Parts: sequence; C-alpha cells; structure tokens
Amino acid sequence: MTRTAAMRARGRSAAVGAAGGAGERSPSCVPGPRRGAARRPAPQQGNRVLNMSLHRLTVPRPAWLAALAVAAALAAPSIASAAAPAPASARIGAQGQAHAGLLWPADPTARYCEPGALAPGPAQAPDQAYIVPAGDNSDFDFARDGTFWFAPGEHTLGEHIYDQIIARPGNRYIGAPGAILDGKNKNLYAFTGDVANVQIRHLTIRNFGRGRDNFDQGVVNHDAGADWVVEDNAIVDNDGAGVFLGSGNRVRRNCLKNNGQYGFSMYRPPLQSLPPGAQNPVPGRSAIVDIVLEDNEIAGNNTDDWESSMRCGCTGGGKFWDVRGAVVRGNYVHHNRGTGLWADTNNIDFLFENNFVRDNDGVGLWYEISYNATIRANTFINNGWVSGNADRGSPAPAIYLSESGGDARLPSAVSGSDKLLIHDNYFENNFSGVSIYENANRFCNSNGNTSSVYCTPFVHPALIARPDPDHPSVYPAPVSDQHPCYTGIGSDATLRRDCRWRAQNIEVTGNEFYFDPAVVPCGLSSYCGAQALYATGVDNIAWSPYTVKQVQDDVMFHNGNRFANNHYYGPWRFAKRYGEAIGFSAWQAAPYLQDAGSTTDGAPFNLIDAPTATLEESIGLWTPWYGSAVQRADVGHSGAHSLQVVAEGGYWGATVANHPGYLADNGAKRVSFWVRHVAGTAPLPANARLRLRWLKEDRTPATGDEDTSFSDVFLNAGSDDWTAVSALVQPPALTASVWVQLIGSTDSSGHENASFLLDDLVLEDAPH
Repeated sequence: MTRTAAMRARGRSAAVGAAGGAGERSPSCVPGPRRGAARRPAPQQGNRVLNMSLHRLTVPRPAWLAALAVAAALAAPSIASAAAPAPASARIGAQGQAHAGLLWPADPTARYCEPGALAPGPAQAPDQAYIVPAGDNSDFDFARDGTFWFAPGEHTLGEHIYDQIIARPGNRYIGAPGAILDGKNKNLYAFTGDVANVQIRHLTIRNFGRGRDNFDQGVVNHDAGADWVVEDNAIVDNDGAGVFLGSGNRVRRNCLKNNGQYGFSMYRPPLQSLPPGAQNPVPGRSAIVDIVLEDNEIAGNNTDDWESSMRCGCTGGGKFWDVRGAVVRGNYVHHNRGTGLWADTNNIDFLFENNFVRDNDGVGLWYEISYNATIRANTFINNGWVSGNADRGSPAPAIYLSESGGDARLPSAVSGSDKLLIHDNYFENNFSGVSIYENANRFCNSNGNTSSVYCTPFVHPALIARPDPDHPSVYPAPVSDQHPCYTGIGSDATLRRDCRWRAQNIEVTGNEFYFDPAVVPCGLSSYCGAQALYATGVDNIAWSPYTVKQVQDDVMFHNGNRFANNHYYGPWRFAKRYGEAIGFSAWQAAPYLQDAGSTTDGAPFNLIDAPTATLEESIGLWTPWYGSAVQRADVGHSGAHSLQVVAEGGYWGATVANHPGYLADNGAKRVSFWVRHVAGTAPLPANARLRLRWLKEDRTPATGDEDTSFSDVFLNAGSDDWTAVSALVQPPALTASVWVQLIGSTDSSGHENASFLLDDLVLEDAPH
C-alpha cells in the first residue's frame, strides 16, 4: 500500500535483510497524520497504529538453522496420543488449578454477535434528547451538546468520504432498538473528534470504508479520545479497526466482527520522556492509560487480509499500543485472520483474565516488548494453525511473550505483580503452547527493532530522533548515532541493562496443556507442540554489547524465567536455546531445571518428522544416496505403509534429505524402529545399519572427526517377520543436529538387490 508523505517523512525501519539469510521481519512504519480534503471537516488527527511485528525473527537465524527449518526439522510428532482430548467443559477443575482455585471458562459467555444477543436501547428518546430520524442524516445538526437518540431504522450520513459525526465533549449517542448507522461503503468514519467523555451505545455501525480503506485507523473514536464509553453495539463490516481506544476508555458488551483490519486498536502520538530524577526515576511516559476491554465478542476480523499484501504484522482481533494499565476480561476472541489479542510496544501493567480465545489464524495472545502482566484463568483452543503451517519463523503459540517480562520499577496495580505471570489457564490443541523469546538484535536504537523510534521506558530520551529523517540509517547501523543507546551503551553498565527489552521474571505455573498431533496440522514446523524458552540472533552488529550466547544464557538460566506445576497431556516437546527440542525429563533435569512439580502423561515426542517416521502420509524425506533405491511400500508395521530400501550394489546408502539433519542436543537418546527382510530377495549384509551422524552448529562433525562423530545401530533384518530394534545412544558434547542415514557394504556378490522394510522410526530423549 502506498505510504503517505507524512509516513515517509517520519521514516521506516529498514528491513534487516542486509544482515543476510532467512527469517527477516517486515519493516514497520512510524505513524503520522492522515488528512484529506473534505466537504465536512476531516478529523483533526487521523491516527495510525504502527504496523508491527509479524515476528519472523527480526534478524536471520544462522544458515544452518534456516536450513533445518526448510528441511522439516522437528516436524510433527509421529506418535499420536491415544485419544483426542475431551472438550474443555469436561475438564474444568479436573486437574491443576494450583493457584487460588481459579477456573478458566468452559464456554464463551460473550456471544454478542448472535442474533438478539445485544441489549436493546431505549424504545423512547430520553428526556431532552435530540431525535435523529431514520434515513438520510446528512443535513442533521450534530454540532450540538447533549444526547442524540437514533430512531429505529437505517441512518446514513451522506455521499462524501468525510461525511461523519464529529463528536462533542460529553455527548451521548444512543440507538433505539433496530437503529443502524450505515456508511454504505461511502463514508470512512462514523464518530471522530479528539474530545473526551463521549458515549456510544446500542447502535449497529457498519459498512464504513470503501473497501481496504482506513488502514491503521478506527471507525468509532477515530481519534482515540479520552474517557469514551462504547457499550452494547454491533460494530461490523467496516474497513480498518472497528473501534479505537484512548485513555480512560471503557469498551464493553460489543460485537466487533468482520472488520477489515482489527476489531479494535489504538494509537496516540508517543510522549517524550522526562529527564530522570529523584521524583521521576523512570523517565518514560505512556501515550494511553487506564483502559478496559471487557465482555466483547471479537470475531472474524482482518477481512481485507492485509498480511498477504503487506506483511505488516498489523492485523487480527485487536492491538494494544503504548498503554499503561489495561483490564482485558471476559472477551470471546475467535476466528480472526491473524493474532487474537496483541499488546505491542511498551505496554505496562495488564490483566488478561477469563477470556475465551480460539481458532485464530495466528497467536492467541501476544505480549511484545512490554512489561508486568498477569494472564490467568483463560481458555486457548486451536490457535495458530494457519501461521504455524506457514512456518514464518515463529512458534505460532497460544501465548507468545516476545522480549517481555516483569520489572519492579514499573507499575503493577492492575496486574497485581511486578512479574509476568501465566497461571491457571487451559490450552487445547493450539499449534504450540507458551513461547518465551528474546531476539539478541532487538534493543533500543537498533534497526533490528521494528518499533524503531521507541526506546525502553528506562532511557531518556525514550523517543529517538533520526538525525536525517529523509535518509534513515539501515541495519546494522544505529537508528541514531547521537542517542545514549549508542554513545554510551558500550561503557555504561546501566545503559547496557536498560537499553534492552528483556524476557525476564516470567512464571508459567498451574496450567493444563493438551496436545494431540492427530488433530493439530503440524506440517513441517519446527515448533509444533512445543513450550519454548529460547533466543536467536546474529552477532553482526559491531557496536552491540550483546551476544547471542549471552542472551540465550540469560533467558534460559539468569533472568528468573520459570515453568512449574503445570500438567501436560500428549507428546509435548520443550524448545531451548535456538529452538532445539528436548523431552520432558531432560527439561526437568540439570542444567535446565524447568517444570518442577509438573506432571505429564508420558507420551514421547519424536525428533523425526511424521511422514519420514511412519510413511503414512508420503515417503517423507527419504531419498536414495548411492547404490540404492527407495520407495514407499504398501505394507507397514503399525499402519499401511513403510519404507522399502533395495541395496543395488555392494556399497549402498539411503538418507533423510535434510542435511544437516534434525535439531538435537547432547542429551542421551533412544532410537527405535521395526524392520523386516523382504522375502525372496538376497540377504542383507551383517553390517547394514542405521547411522546417526552428529553435527555441530557449523555443520562440521560434532567430535571434530568425521570418523567418530556418529552412532550406528545395526538393522538385524534377517527375518521376514517384523523385528523390533532399539538402542541407547550418546551424542557428542557439541551436538547441534543429527543426520539420519541407512548404509551397508559387502565384498560378496551374494547380497546384490537385497531389500528390507523399515517402519515406526523414533528418535527421542532417553528415559531417565
């Protein structure tokens, strides 16, 4: 989409593609005013919400890791749980509930988009109200103070795009039963004006925008005025965001459905920080404060599918931006094309509770470069399936905590904690569970930060002025070479601490996690069915004092991040460091020591992707290497198919075509499979074997010697009946991936065209 001149003048963050490799995030843009000629006055300020954070990794993953993602690293677990989980309503209070006996919702209560669900407005006009008749209201005088009662029927505002109701301070706009305010896809906005104490109630507000209009703008409370109350409305089928929120806003019991970009959003111009002092130890200030989003149905938004054309990271159910103090309670957030609930950039002190979040294409709840939140007693079901299958470099979890955490220096009156708490929530068949992530290259004044002109609240100035806005710097140069998070970051320990948004002081406790890989469409994702505590990045910013390893170690070991007292059902995996997965027992053991007091039903996960392990969907990643032929046989051990290998010569090999293999670590592993000789073919040589070749991050042998950096497990395929084979193997200390091969050799001609079947291949962490 064409950017406005104001947008270009304020600048855009550079794509990080200059760093090379895969996994870049799209550039973001800084909001600026939108104006246009209008027969009626245009709004004083056309606000835009920053286009943020599709959250591919801001900087590329290392080439070896990118290769793994492309080649189906850690794909869907190949061992399905025994049965699909029971619905949430059958489980309330059954397990978990470790904190205060809180109950997550079994079913959504905010079903306000169903016919007749919204409370009707008054059938008669209130005393001293102005009566707005149905029909063409283009000549009605709305420039008066008081209450406006919209009579039953359809109301229109005129033919011009800027025909709108410009609210006045303290006015009330109330609909009678059946009152509809219809933009007819001619007008852009319904209610505008940067004024306070406005009430909008009992109206259906629809069809504002002409189709893909209002990008980063709102239809109701377009200018994010303070202390608005928006209750009991249907705000549907509009372009942009259905409603904007400003400070002190209360948005309750609305149907926010099928809007072009968001159901709700918000933006006010950022406030420059104040010089720090004894009375002002934290210099940053929030643009919006004290909001309540409660008991709304937020469904089917982003109908204009902006991501497909812009990759903007700016769509979904709704977005919070630069807010201090928010209650998000009791909302039904579902079937949005994108993220469900998204709090992005310097949000502080949030409470999310009793929300029912399901079937959103992207992340269920995303808390990004933000602070101090409590997420409790919510239900998350079937989120992230679309974005997870797109393999956009992020885990597509139910809850995504990206460079966010707790900090005691910031307010916590609403959240009740100076930590980031996730407790007593219910998770069922989301693409993945809870991901805690930090990008080593994302910090204040780095062009690796898509919120490019924002700093953390602890640094002054908190808004970064570009030295040359018409020629903004690009990665890896700083946004400004005059900001303290460049000039002093290398020598000042306080700045090194405060110039980063950190994944810290996070507790994930008392939750129930259900995952059935037979239900979730995992595809070839690296993160399906995972809890994650990890960091990525590239050490290519010469002036940065942060290294990828340091950030990884901090996130994993030093920042006070803790999983505990959770309950896991199904073959969950646990991703660490760059995202390599381990099993539950290894996750609990040293050095990670996570999930103390947690339980699991013991279902293992498999490092090998499901098609390659079971052959049920396809031949997977198997390919002939030398002297062999491979095919998918129509006979299997536990299913209908298996891998058939024909050893055509004396020296033969087949391999999984994903070099450098599957992400792995140096923990002990158990490998198992079923094998049988194909009757009527020559016998296999005794040295026919499965080889696990262990590699380091740079794809070189993990031991430093190609002749020792492997583990062999002999096939023993002498019988024409299925035979089980299993073995414990120990990867070398520097293992980062494992490449799976089948090989054999003989000097005898008696083994030519020997053939065998292999099925149900499992590579998992060894049981403790």
